[in-house]
Amino acid sequence: MTIRRLIYAKFLVLTSLWWGWTVLVDFFIIPTVFKTIDIFFKAGDLGIAVFSKLNNLEVFVGSVLVALLAYQVTKNKKALPILIMSIVAWFIAMTYFTFLTPKLIEITELWKTTDLMGLTGVAEYPDLQQAHQFYHRLYIGTDVFKLVLLTVMLAYGIWKEEEWR
Repeated sequence: MTIRRLIYAKFLVLTSLWWGWTVLVDFFIIPTVFKTIDIFFKAGDLGIAVFSKLNNLEVFVGSVLVALLAYQVTKNKKALPILIMSIVAWFIAMTYFTFLTPKLIEITELWKTTDLMGLTGVAEYPDLQQAHQFYHRLYIGTDVFKLVLLTVMLAYGIWKEEEWR
């Protein structure tokens, strides 16, 4: 097996894994958590814990994909489109890791605290539930885009398989 074929195989495996665990978590695990656990904030805490662990995996796999594909582009410029897509996917993972997940954790903690005090907000967030929904919708929209991007990456990689030789 040549180095290019090995990189191609690793690309397929890593991208498929990323796609698969995104589908598993988004469509099966998290909905099941919220259907099973009656206490909203407990279900939310579990959801945040799952997504935090997933973010760590995404950053690692995204970094490996970018490195593999950057190497591939040095040998074959036809792989540039897939490298660009992998950089966008990596950027999304980094956005979750550095901004969205920490922001949701912060707002959720504030929301839990103010809920116990009978308040709906604080100075920075007059309505914590609305702020939480905004960032949660942003996360969902970004995750939908990421899932479409990973699907396109896989399809493009399979379609252009002969260019990996």
